[in-house]
Amino acid sequence: MDEKLRIFYELVGRRRSVRQYSPQAVEDEKLTRILEMGRCAPSAANCQPWHFIVLRKEGREEFDRRVLSKEGFRSAPVIIVVCVDPAKAWVRHYDGSNYAWVDAAIATTEMVSAATAEGLGTCWVAAFDPELVRELLDIPPHLQIVTLLTIGYPATPLQKTPKNRKPSSEILHHQKW
Repeated sequence: MDEKLRIFYELVGRRRSVRQYSPQAVEDEKLTRILEMGRCAPSAANCQPWHFIVLRKEGREEFDRRVLSKEGFRSAPVIIVVCVDPAKAWVRHYDGSNYAWVDAAIATTEMVSAATAEGLGTCWVAAFDPELVRELLDIPPHLQIVTLLTIGYPATPLQKTPKNRKPSSEILHHQKW
């Protein structure tokens, strides 16, 4: 296998959801590179309907207490609030499907990969009240809040345990021509 391919697959295999972070701050240059990967992510028809709100640990106490149900998430030095503007997203004309959330998922995945490459851990948090987040951060009503992405150095080394995934036979389907 080509060395670049090996590095890519090793990176993807190394990613784990982190639910407890060390107090070590995330360096500005690393966060800038992570955000740049989100900004440069592909989107349907290149509409780029996303917005990223960066929350640092300092001054986030009320947000953490009211929004985050798990103490481990509160330890994250950085949280990126990923939002989309559905009015700016591409819509499939056949069925009216708006791709804003798909685009946000792609951008978030790119940031997760970048953070992993930087030696950081992440967790894609969906268990929160979006209206409370909107109120606390004064997010305009036309934006939808998709996810909270926690980022930081894991409190403990990540384990190389096998990921619990469905077998290929349950999810892969081949069309017979």
